[in-house]
Amino acid sequence: MVLADDLTDRMGKLLMTKGTVLTEKNLKICKMWGVIEAQIEGVSSDDVNSSVLDDYDPAAIAGFSESVRERFCHNDMDHPVIRELVRLCVLRAAEGRNSDADDFRWEPRLDEETPKHSKKKPVNANPLKFIGEHTKLSTLPDIYKHLSAAIAKPNSSTYDIENVISKDTNLSARLLKVVNSAFYGYPSRIDTLSRAVSIIGTRQLSTLAMGVNIINIFNKIPSDIINMKMFWKHSILCGICARILAGYKNIQNTERMFTAGLLHDIGRLVCYNYLGRESLYAVTKAKNSRRLLYLAERDVFNLDHALIGGSLLNKWQMPLSLEDMVRYHHEPEKSKNQLEPSIIHLADILANAMGIGTSGERLIPSLHEEAWLRLGMTPNILSLTIEQADRQLEDVFKVIFADDKP
Repeated sequence: MVLADDLTDRMGKLLMTKGTVLTEKNLKICKMWGVIEAQIEGVSSDDVNSSVLDDYDPAAIAGFSESVRERFCHNDMDHPVIRELVRLCVLRAAEGRNSDADDFRWEPRLDEETPKHSKKKPVNANPLKFIGEHTKLSTLPDIYKHLSAAIAKPNSSTYDIENVISKDTNLSARLLKVVNSAFYGYPSRIDTLSRAVSIIGTRQLSTLAMGVNIINIFNKIPSDIINMKMFWKHSILCGICARILAGYKNIQNTERMFTAGLLHDIGRLVCYNYLGRESLYAVTKAKNSRRLLYLAERDVFNLDHALIGGSLLNKWQMPLSLEDMVRYHHEPEKSKNQLEPSIIHLADILANAMGIGTSGERLIPSLHEEAWLRLGMTPNILSLTIEQADRQLEDVFKVIFADDKP
């Protein structure tokens, strides 16, 4: 393989010049510097893409393509990002990786008023009222308050953070498992919280602790409303994708991005938990009309899960950056800091495209062109992000739900 153009790293530093013959040593250098693509003489991306699918039955590929394109029906199929995601999804289907969204069932109960059984629309309800009226939602777990207070102290030490977290033995154990999982990939085992805090950082570990702990708030939603493991699997995957993408943009504290991805659909849990009938109507409405779920939510609630989730984080007095990422992940252009919501926006699309877990959405949310341009990435970044997320997901998911029964 011969380079058809100069090769630079993500910061623009020249690594190899045009005409370099790539050897195994060259490829190791590329990997070390985080270079994931290069122009090769006589080889186009279309050549690479088509050759990958040549090993599969053309009729099967055609069937998979039709099914995948249906899920992307709200996107521009000619957009380079969507073309690449469709290709990757077809390849995943050919490899036998079925989408959980395809298997997601939310059948209306006979006593529910749905478009199928009644033309009446359920009485409009305001989910924001439930956030203010229910103590469990109005207050954040005490451990996060103690963590925030410890971090805010001018003379705060790693011992102070360790002391707060160690009081919750279950959380401590899970955090250590996360730190030792593929999520971080440290070569040697980290056995103590103090070492974890010193290596990862106080704010980073505290942000991670907060995200993991919040999962326990919504642990009583009936399975006939939503499969919570499928919900959290989608959410964890979104968080992992967001953390990987943030790394490519050299954003500090990528744990914050993971937590934002983890919580991006938390507004739906407010609705599922307290307004199950209305939520059922929104899901059924979206399914019957082939609309995106967050748009159907606006018909039913006059607002969507992103606004509800952002309002909940505001009520909890969580960092504004987290609130914005959750509130604007479907409309990043409305945020003052558009970069980070744009990352969550793309991470959510990737998680939905991969089809692992689901928060109720069957289709792929529309990609905002402005968000993609703001990230300054190339479509080739998508396959690497998905590959890394695949490697990390099961490990992280098993750690977070280690004490749950299958």
